[in-house]
Amino acid sequence: MLPDVQQREPEIKIPLTRVGVNSVRKMVRVKREEGKRNIVLLANFECFVDLPAFQKGTHMSRNIEAINEIIYEISGIAIYRIEDLCRDIVEEILKRHSYASYSEVNMKSRLMVHSRSPQNNPQQNFITLIAKARAFREAEGLKVVTEVGAESEGIILHYAGDKSVCTQRAKAMLTVESHGKEEVRIEDIIEILESSLSARTYSFLTEKEEAEVLYKACEAPKSARDVVNEILEKSGKRFFFLPDNARISASCRAKEPLFNFEVVDEKSAAIKELR
Repeated sequence: MLPDVQQREPEIKIPLTRVGVNSVRKMVRVKREEGKRNIVLLANFECFVDLPAFQKGTHMSRNIEAINEIIYEISGIAIYRIEDLCRDIVEEILKRHSYASYSEVNMKSRLMVHSRSPQNNPQQNFITLIAKARAFREAEGLKVVTEVGAESEGIILHYAGDKSVCTQRAKAMLTVESHGKEEVRIEDIIEILESSLSARTYSFLTEKEEAEVLYKACEAPKSARDVVNEILEKSGKRFFFLPDNARISASCRAKEPLFNFEVVDEKSAAIKELR
């Protein structure tokens, strides 16, 4: 029988913060309210644990096994919250890595959203769903913190000093942390993101609709900083019920029209700072 190389002591005894796997793709079904079809997601998972100084490596297959088993268990039913799925996986991973004191699971998936254009024409747009879970092995037991969020695309428009107009494609992101069973609705997150940009983007617009969207954007000029501040302000009001230490994270990435870089603004704050 071949020796288990991963159990050996490493020559250089330095602990690693995260070891694991990424790009693990699985199909997940999310249950919706009565009368609506379930949502099917093709989710991308990342799974990590910390690695102590006395351990040479980790068994990556245990992370995949944990995901596969939990996805299989729920294959006959639809989950209600994607962050709860990440919670179940992160707890199972920490059970299987007895030497680890920390585990982390991140999930992302594109979601098609049906909406209407300014003239009520049907639209199909994509947003990115985000769910995370972190588990800590403590003396009192296992502590798990989850996050749920989304990233939405739109435009921001602002005026330069000479009154010229600068229009940028932007991606706004919001994640909300939870320490318990508090209900954070994805619909609320999406509404906050879309309303914090100068204007949404659409899959198709008529010439008249395009003019209308740009005119409304001109009435709501914003910089990337303005977008982040507005997301945080609205989140403080919308998620007032969260515990004081729950964190809200917001960011805005805007593409410069004339340059090959992005403008990035971000902020993370405890909900008690935003109320």
